[in-house]
Amino acid sequence: MTDLMELFRHWHAGRFQVQISTALGIDRKTIRKYLAPALAAGLSPGEGGKFDEALWRELISGWFPEVGDPAARAVTWPAIAAHHDRINGQLKASVTGATIAHRPCVDHGVAVSDSTVRRYVAVQFADQVAESKVTVPGPGWRLSRSPGRWR
Repeated sequence: MTDLMELFRHWHAGRFQVQISTALGIDRKTIRKYLAPALAAGLSPGEGGKFDEALWRELISGWFPEVGDPAARAVTWPAIAAHHDRINGQLKASVTGATIAHRPCVDHGVAVSDSTVRRYVAVQFADQVAESKVTVPGPGWRLSRSPGRWR
């Protein structure tokens, strides 16, 4: 979504597709693909005014729902979702990510890659995954002279 926001920000400012391609490192055919719905809706580049991020985010999500929702473009996620509760239990039991990713495939015959399971877990259990990565300093820990470093 962020990349598309940047693409439309450049386009809204009146930049040509060649300039956008150079600035963002995106192929011109890809730029045309993403600009097509805006042009079909009657929008034109360089209309001026302030770039309304909320409006553009809504437009982009409508034109490209798979960009706003990773689950929409993940065709194998329904097969993994059948094991959602099992994965949740494993996360709560502090099972390693590698084991969680591997079990649906090996133990239950789900035909997806480990990396797909990892992406599913990262999106569907974002709060739990983030929480598990937090390290709380214990007694005797102090801040070193270098800001942001613990000893």
